[in-house]
Amino acid sequence: MKETNFFIYSNDDFAVKSAGTTRMIYYAKAIASKSNKVFLVSCCQTKFRSEDFEEIEPNIFLLTNKKLVKHNFFQTLSFLRHLSRFSRTQGTNNIFLFYPDPLINLEILGILYLKLFKRFPVFFELNEIRKHSSSFHDPLSFSNIKYSVKKIIFKSVFTVMQPLLFFYDGLICISTTIEGYGKRFNKNTLRIPILTDPDYLVSYSKNTYISEDSFNIGFSGSISISKENLDLFFQVLKKVNERGNNVHFNLCGYGTKKNMDLLDSLIRENNLTDKTAYFGNLNEVEFSSFLGQQDLLIIPRGYTIQNHYGFSTKLSDYLNHKKLILLTDISDNKLYIKDGKNGFIVPPDDVNAMYIKLVEIIENFEVFENKILPNAIITSKTSFNYNNYKKSLTEFLSQSKASSEIKVLI
Repeated sequence: MKETNFFIYSNDDFAVKSAGTTRMIYYAKAIASKSNKVFLVSCCQTKFRSEDFEEIEPNIFLLTNKKLVKHNFFQTLSFLRHLSRFSRTQGTNNIFLFYPDPLINLEILGILYLKLFKRFPVFFELNEIRKHSSSFHDPLSFSNIKYSVKKIIFKSVFTVMQPLLFFYDGLICISTTIEGYGKRFNKNTLRIPILTDPDYLVSYSKNTYISEDSFNIGFSGSISISKENLDLFFQVLKKVNERGNNVHFNLCGYGTKKNMDLLDSLIRENNLTDKTAYFGNLNEVEFSSFLGQQDLLIIPRGYTIQNHYGFSTKLSDYLNHKKLILLTDISDNKLYIKDGKNGFIVPPDDVNAMYIKLVEIIENFEVFENKILPNAIITSKTSFNYNNYKKSLTEFLSQSKASSEIKVLI
């Protein structure tokens, strides 16, 4: 089989654990083989060589010696030129996959330089509609002109950039709704949902992340009050505790000062100071310890345009740790999670429905744990295991648009 090199590039630092890094490493594991090498390359000033990469898995190479570039136009262009030259030193059959973020220099220059100028096959990871990513932020307001102008510019920029999706050789989409949206601009799509590793080796510490003699509910990931609908969940938590159930809510993850202030306010307003604990942004071992100690893990997202198109990657972490999960009927959740069979699912933005479901779970926990958890593990293996996508992902990335199609447009 012909040897192929796959380069996953981004402004994100692939050496730092994040939802994006985890997903791209799953891609790399799915693609890598005796004849396929995968390079995870963050946009940087470094004139990297082969020795600047660490082989983190067989035939998966992570750029570790680097100085990151974020906003500089010329440094970004220099990175792309060097990435192109470096790829030639690895062989002649090279394929590129771009993982996007809110910065636009690398996205624009990447498609212009790597695809339209150098004629490399370049694919795009479509995991959110970025013009909608501010849908859970504050609305436009004359009382906050500066913020409103920034929001309008943000949405306008990503609206204008959408036609660039046509020029990619294909789009990898995380949900059915995003795939439908992406097909407006590029008919060549592949849907790959959130990914898990059923053989994930969990390491635990001796630290405690629960309240003894309580029913412990866990939430991890970005502490974004509006996006994750945490204000609604605190209302549910208050009702459950007032009913007499001893429930403790534990959180971990990164939060901006604004969101952490909102979190503190919600805890006080709902009289849940002694029923809530925030453990900060944990490292990998402590993160696993946190998830592993909870009785139930939640994703209480409400309906926003962004949540409608997205697919929460924290479900991947939850499934990897083999815990019972309660989530809302948003995006593709209901395609995979069947209420009472392999998890629990309720309508979004419905305090009463979540309250009733949570009480049912608490009062029948042992029965549900024995009945549902084995089915959840099966779902993880059959629907989300990255190994299931080896063939489809590799074949999708190994085909590209005909050069004639591109020439007509430039």
